[in-house]
Amino acid sequence: TGFFYGDYKVLYCVGAGTFARVFRAVHRETGKMFAVKVLRSSLSNPKGFHEKSGKSLKLYIDLFHREGEFGMKLKHPNIVEVHEVYSHNAMHYIVMDFVEGRNLREFYRARRRFDPLEAAEIMAGVMSGLTYALQQGVTHRDLKMSNVLVSSEGMAKLVDFGLAVLAEHAGTIAG
Repeated sequence: TGFFYGDYKVLYCVGAGTFARVFRAVHRETGKMFAVKVLRSSLSNPKGFHEKSGKSLKLYIDLFHREGEFGMKLKHPNIVEVHEVYSHNAMHYIVMDFVEGRNLREFYRARRRFDPLEAAEIMAGVMSGLTYALQQGVTHRDLKMSNVLVSSEGMAKLVDFGLAVLAEHAGTIAG
């Protein structure tokens, strides 16, 4: 019993944004924890149109799917690993590693300051992940404090490559 996205049983919501909600979920067979990012139902109908902008919802679905595809290609300790991208009819979700910790914004709000060594280690992790992504031909384009997760061990991990583009096109594509 419970609510499932494929083989992943939802435990609880860990975050929500304009376009998606993220749930902590457990794999039904392995018992391993994952994060499942689910495109909001108001944006999930490929034949629909956005209420305010009038744009086709297919655009949002394509961006969400592209985020998952980019994520699956990036394998680095400072980038949250994506394991599965599911997109069928009005159901769209991305399965990724669950990072026990907080995003950098929450971390800063709780602490109000960083020890210089700790700040340097977090930034070194961010830069390492960004450098690796660039070497793979991908630029992030939505880097902000809420898209940097800090694990309970203090390791920085980049997430949300939804606005990523291939580096060779970064100068010609408006975000």
